[in-house]
Amino acid sequence: MNNMTLYAAGSLRLAFTPLLAAFEQESGHRVEATFGPAGLLRERIEQGERPQVFASANLEHPQRLVALDFAQAVQPFTRNRLCATVRNIPELTQPDLLTLLCDPQWRVGTSTPLADPSGDYAQQLFDRLERLLPGQGSALRSRAVALVGGQTLRQYQQAG
Repeated sequence: MNNMTLYAAGSLRLAFTPLLAAFEQESGHRVEATFGPAGLLRERIEQGERPQVFASANLEHPQRLVALDFAQAVQPFTRNRLCATVRNIPELTQPDLLTLLCDPQWRVGTSTPLADPSGDYAQQLFDRLERLLPGQGSALRSRAVALVGGQTLRQYQQAG
């Protein structure tokens, strides 16, 4: 049985798990899958690790690998959307999402920008909110907490 190494964005785990099981059953190839923040997986590839497949949550990371001659081509295979979830309590489920995001008593947890595309998408959301309601996007950004993947949000803001 041949082995194949796959690096994939953490957001793809739920979709890929049954697909990989079916692939292994049909092909006889075993897939060693590593899921995590796509930016950090890209860095591992740049540092010498060599998966056969890299499935990113954005195009930027695989395009960088092609530009650096670590990969041959980029092939989009799906689209990603940013979504918000809240605890199931009346204070969070009754107001609309925009009202919640602008309420200073609440914080928002994100993935870490640059390390994970979801963190980049969150930053874009903060930028859009700032254009829509001046002051609110920057206020939300200051209340955001990077929960997943790499450097902290504060380090990102200082670097940016």
